[in-house]
Amino acid sequence: MKKKGVLSLSIFVILMSILVISKRPINNLIEYDENTTLALFNEDGSKIDQVPSRDSGYILDTKKSSCANGSISWDTDSWSPVVTVNNEVNGRVRCTLYFKEATAYDQCIVQYGEGTFLCNAIADLNEEKCPTVNKDGTINVTAENQDGYVCSAPDDYGTSYYYRGNVTNNYVKFGTNESGQDMYWRIIRINGDGSIRMIYDGTRAHVNGEESDDRNIGTSSFNELIDTNGDFPWIDSVSYTYNNHQNDSIIKSYVDAWYEKVFLGSEYESYLSDEIFCTSRVIGEYNPCAYELLDSLSCINEEDRYTVDEAKGNGGLKYPIGLVTAIEGRLAGGVGISGVIGHYLDAGVYWTMSPSYYDLGCGGLVVYTINYGVVSQGLSLDVTSTSGVKPVINLKSNSLKSGAGTMDNPYTVG
Repeated sequence: MKKKGVLSLSIFVILMSILVISKRPINNLIEYDENTTLALFNEDGSKIDQVPSRDSGYILDTKKSSCANGSISWDTDSWSPVVTVNNEVNGRVRCTLYFKEATAYDQCIVQYGEGTFLCNAIADLNEEKCPTVNKDGTINVTAENQDGYVCSAPDDYGTSYYYRGNVTNNYVKFGTNESGQDMYWRIIRINGDGSIRMIYDGTRAHVNGEESDDRNIGTSSFNELIDTNGDFPWIDSVSYTYNNHQNDSIIKSYVDAWYEKVFLGSEYESYLSDEIFCTSRVIGEYNPCAYELLDSLSCINEEDRYTVDEAKGNGGLKYPIGLVTAIEGRLAGGVGISGVIGHYLDAGVYWTMSPSYYDLGCGGLVVYTINYGVVSQGLSLDVTSTSGVKPVINLKSNSLKSGAGTMDNPYTVG
């Protein structure tokens, strides 16, 4: 009796297995429609029995996939393959589909389509050479002056893609100055919301490492010495604005006056976007006289998030324009004392908007500069010193419609 019970149970299991298998595609073939059969595979050639879902991280490898008597493409809206049958051929069409793990570029193509500026930029993403990113969003920055490529890191909006090293495809021609001359810019990064951050670079395209007065809008001190009461009586001297943003630094007034000459009321102003400029004032743990230089694109203190709109940040800006930050200079490759000359932000000496020491009686009143490509505390300048001014603006996403980003064929807005 026990043997019969075991035999009956075995037969039941086999029958159930056949039933389950019969509901799955046999030999991973799917009847796509009355004329089409699909065979599904992973990129390594292993068989799969269903099309990966939208959130699986896999997409169709259109270059590797093929159809006998037809062609295959992908519909991102319905998230399904589209088979085009050769009408001159009678009979069924069999397609072999390969699915690959989606890269950032693949995901961009799915969302925005081929040929868009964002996707073209992400195509230069070089994860092997890029600085690594820690779990807290800080970046292990290293020097770079040889190769030019794109890297990614989190910012306040999402994932930011930043240019790094000897980049030669981030030139933009945008706007005219008060003399009617064309203005050229270099893209620093694509912000996490898709807007495009770029820095002024002259009335013509300049090569990386070229020192030229044309690459600045002029020179200015950062601020005057401001003695106030409180625990840190000189702290306002290194601030972009102070007294609850009622007072502007000298350099902010300089930048705003330039904005009024070249952008205010012009056709170009409509392309500008109000984005966060972060002064990143975090008091150092080991040096009570200095701010800590955090290698992060996220702005920790809400009060340091300079914007025009108070809903987006601190409302401390009159216009959507600022300066490059120390971290952006470091991400470009400006780390260390030597060996970094030649990256795209190597353009002489000019101010960032990142303060360093803020106590006159301790470490001084100094603000970071980009000094021939290098960003370091030892190359910061006293606020009363005179240095170059290179404004930074943000374009709305999808503003760049033509060009290749090179010196001879810069991106243009339209």
